[in-house]
Amino acid sequence: MAKRPSLGHQFWQRLEEKKCIGESRHQAKIEAKEQGGKVEGIYSYNTYGAYKQASKTFCTWVKKEFPEVKYLSQIDKDICAMYIRHRAESCSAYTYSQDIAMLNKCLDVGITKEYCGVSKRSLNNITNNRSDNGFKTSSGAVESILRGTGLRRNELAKLKVENLIIDENKVVGVRVKAGSKGGRPRDVEVRREFQEPIYKLIEGLESHSKVINEQIPKELQTHRLRAEYAQNMYKELIDLGRNDPLQDLTQSMGHNRKSVLVHYGVKINKK
Repeated sequence: MAKRPSLGHQFWQRLEEKKCIGESRHQAKIEAKEQGGKVEGIYSYNTYGAYKQASKTFCTWVKKEFPEVKYLSQIDKDICAMYIRHRAESCSAYTYSQDIAMLNKCLDVGITKEYCGVSKRSLNNITNNRSDNGFKTSSGAVESILRGTGLRRNELAKLKVENLIIDENKVVGVRVKAGSKGGRPRDVEVRREFQEPIYKLIEGLESHSKVINEQIPKELQTHRLRAEYAQNMYKELIDLGRNDPLQDLTQSMGHNRKSVLVHYGVKINKK
């Protein structure tokens, strides 16, 4: 049996596959535009070297935070976003922008500064993404739903009333079918204190209608609200006497590994 290559070697292999040194990047851009795609290759030695070094730093972090991850295919969009937020705490905007570019090039995760919650960070303005920037929508509806469900931005934008699980004038759950990471559907439990408020927000809407019609502002820290859901939902699941509250929460959050929850600030009770 062949030995499994290290994460670092897997990144190197991926970078080698992308290497197009000596070829015309300008021509590649023209062809990509004609085909409705994007430039996939790496056309500069400097870029190749920068991405190689950035991938080594990323691998070191992954090995420490997610030792169970052994293959590039196991690294999802949320893990990448967590890494970028970690980097933004001590690195310049230029550095973590390069990290984003490397991850998108190697893993095709499609993350942005906005998605990672670091859009306004710079070398002189480094803040923790869990800190409230004070931004609020005029209605507060989006915040209430995110606090109650922990949905991702794209999931909420595509959520329809027919996807809600309603019981006795309360929204007790959400069936995520559109906009989910990897297209994987899942059921989400709604926090108790938000079950009635969310029902009142959608009461009277047609089943095929979207739950929200307003645009979700880029300034809204959806990751912070998602973390707030995770922390409070975990406590509720424990109070409910669930056999495995961590697994239940992991499923609601749309992840495969329980270890991801610590990056949402979930304080895991150790027996």
